[in-house]
Amino acid sequence: MRWIMDNGVLTKDDLKMAFAQMGIRKGMLVFVQSSLRPFGWVVGGAQAIIDALMETVTYDGTIVMPAFTRNLSDPSMYKSGTVPRACWPEIRQAILPFNKRLSTPVNMGEVTVQFMRNEAVLRSNHPAYSFLAWGKYAKLIVEKHPLHFGLSKDSPLSKIVDLNGFVLLAGMNYDKCEMFDLAQYNNRACPIRILTYPIEKGGNIHWIKMLDKEMNTSSYKAIGANMEERGVVKILEVGNTTCRLFSAREAISSASAYLNINNK
Repeated sequence: MRWIMDNGVLTKDDLKMAFAQMGIRKGMLVFVQSSLRPFGWVVGGAQAIIDALMETVTYDGTIVMPAFTRNLSDPSMYKSGTVPRACWPEIRQAILPFNKRLSTPVNMGEVTVQFMRNEAVLRSNHPAYSFLAWGKYAKLIVEKHPLHFGLSKDSPLSKIVDLNGFVLLAGMNYDKCEMFDLAQYNNRACPIRILTYPIEKGGNIHWIKMLDKEMNTSSYKAIGANMEERGVVKILEVGNTTCRLFSAREAISSASAYLNINNK
């Protein structure tokens, strides 16, 4: 189904009507991954999308977004050839550690960066895998985020599932769906790796090592396609892009089943 734009633009009210048509409602917990550009012309930009979501779920609901800062790692973890090895000591000396208020999410999209600027938005304290949350369950979701296995059953992702939340991919494809990561974390086929990140403690920078799992997102599109075939995804064309809404529990169930079958 396609949501028709008047005069070739989307307003906040257009977005509110589109989200409501998808089934987003007051009191709902929604894990949002969104990209602004695919929508086309949005009056008010990223903030219009955020306002539309906030006014739809209200403060009785909750909005969560990933705000990852994987770029803050030790330079030895950079992709090969990113910076010369000779520069590593200088980078380690000058790097800024993760700051909940100031560290900008990287490769998360303009909507996430703008969301972080809104009042009453809280952030979990993880140097690589922090999450932003606003609304009724915001504090519960972001508190006590473990350093080891940051996307595991003890992470904000798992709390979203426990609270029967939903996932909204707005202008994003399934290959970027972070909710599938939780299912993959629970799959024994994932190899364990060690991450090294700087944190500030007592005014000094300390490098800490964290256990993590190696993600492989190559199957995520197939998992999403399977969910659509079974009719568990609500799909709406909004402006120039596609929005998809589905249960977080359904996402974990579908991804787990697919991974269990295809990783044997």
